[in-house]
Amino acid sequence: MLGQDDFGISCATENFRENTVKVRFFSTMLATVAVSASLVLPLAKAAALEKETWLGLPVEAASQEYTWHSGVALELSKVKVQTTTPMTADKVWLTPDWADWLTKFRTSHVRASTGEIVARPSSLVRLGRMDGPSSRIITRLEFTGLKLLFGTSQLDLPGGEMRFSKSGELSVIRVVADKMTIELTPHPDGKLGVLVQTGNFKWPLLPAFEFDDVAAQGEISDDVITLDKIGASGPDGAISAALRLVAAGQFQLEGTARMEGMHAESVIERLYRRGVVTGLLTGDFKFSAQGDSLESLPQSLQVEGDYKVTNGVLDKFGLLEGMRRREAGVVGGGQIRFDSINGKFKGVAGQPAQVDFQGLKSGALHGSSNFTVTPDGKLNGAALGFLQLPGGESVSRTFQLSGTVSAPVLTTR
Repeated sequence: MLGQDDFGISCATENFRENTVKVRFFSTMLATVAVSASLVLPLAKAAALEKETWLGLPVEAASQEYTWHSGVALELSKVKVQTTTPMTADKVWLTPDWADWLTKFRTSHVRASTGEIVARPSSLVRLGRMDGPSSRIITRLEFTGLKLLFGTSQLDLPGGEMRFSKSGELSVIRVVADKMTIELTPHPDGKLGVLVQTGNFKWPLLPAFEFDDVAAQGEISDDVITLDKIGASGPDGAISAALRLVAAGQFQLEGTARMEGMHAESVIERLYRRGVVTGLLTGDFKFSAQGDSLESLPQSLQVEGDYKVTNGVLDKFGLLEGMRRREAGVVGGGQIRFDSINGKFKGVAGQPAQVDFQGLKSGALHGSSNFTVTPDGKLNGAALGFLQLPGGESVSRTFQLSGTVSAPVLTTR
C-alpha cells in the first residue's frame, strides 16, 4: 500500500507530466504561429498584396489568411505565377519546411499544397530555372489535379506532387493514378520530358489492341507531343511504337507500330467480334489521324501496312473443296492449315478496309485473296486457288468471296 508521502509524490509526478505535455503542445502551437507569421511578414507590412518571387518568378494572390490545413497554414487565393502564360491555382496553402527550419532556422523554404493547377508545359519548365532572387523556395508542392494546356485543348491529369532541388529548381512532377504513373521533368530546351508507365491499357484510337504493361518515353511542348519510345506487352503479344501529336489549329497525329507474335484471332475479334483466322501475327504499320479535338481523332484514323501470319489455320474457308469441284456454286466450309501467309492492310475509320493475302500453302494447295471488309464485317472480293495434282497436272480456279469475317462464303465461277 502507498503511504501518504508516496501518494503525494505520485500526484506530483503525474501533474508534472501533464504540464510537460501542455507546455510542449503550446510551444508547438506558438512555434507554428510564429513561423507561419514570419513566413509572410513581408506581405503583412504592405497595405495591399504585392508580388513576391517564388523560385525567381513573380507570384501574386488576391488575398491571404491563416487557416487550418493539416496544421496552421497560410491560405492564398486566386494565385498566379507569372510566366508567358500564367500558371494559376484557386487556392494554395503554405507551411514551413520543418526539416529546414529546425536545422537552419530559416523560413524561406516552404511546402505548398493546392487544388488544381492550370499551366502550359513551357510554364512548368520555368520552375526549373532561377530567373532572379527568390523570397520563397518551394521544396515540395502537392496538387489534386493538373490541367496541362496543349494547343487549344487541355490534358487532364490526376493529383500528384512536384519536387524541387535544394536550390529551388524543379526536379520532377509525378502523377500517380490507379496503375498509371507519369513523370514530367524539365529539359534545357524548354520542353518537358515524359515518362509513362501503366498497366491494363486500351487506347480508343487503336481498339484492336489491349496490353497489361505499357511504357512510353518522349517529351511535350506547348503544341507538340513526341513519344519516340513506346513498348507494350500482354497476353496477345508485344508492340513497339512511336507517335507525334501536333496541335496546329487541328490536332494532327502520325505514328508507326510494329507487332510481334500477337494472336491474330484476338486482334480480329476486337474489330469484328469473331474471325476465322488463327496464328501468330507480325506486322509493320503506319497510322495517322486529324481532328478538331483529341476525342475526335479515332473518327479519322487511317492505318496501313504489311503483315504476316505464321502457324495458322483458316476455318470455314472451303478453298480446297472448291478446287475439287467441277460445277459452279457455293462451296462448303473446311479448315486449311498453313505455315505462313503475308499481305497488306489499309483502312480508314468508318469505311471499308482493303485487305489482301498471298503465299498460302497447305500441301499441294496454294492460295491468295484480295477483298474489302466493311466496319460491320461484310466481305467482298475474290480468292484464287492453285492445286498441284499427283500426276503432275495443275488446276487453278477463281472464286467470289462474300459473307462475313466470321462466316466467309466462296462461290465458284
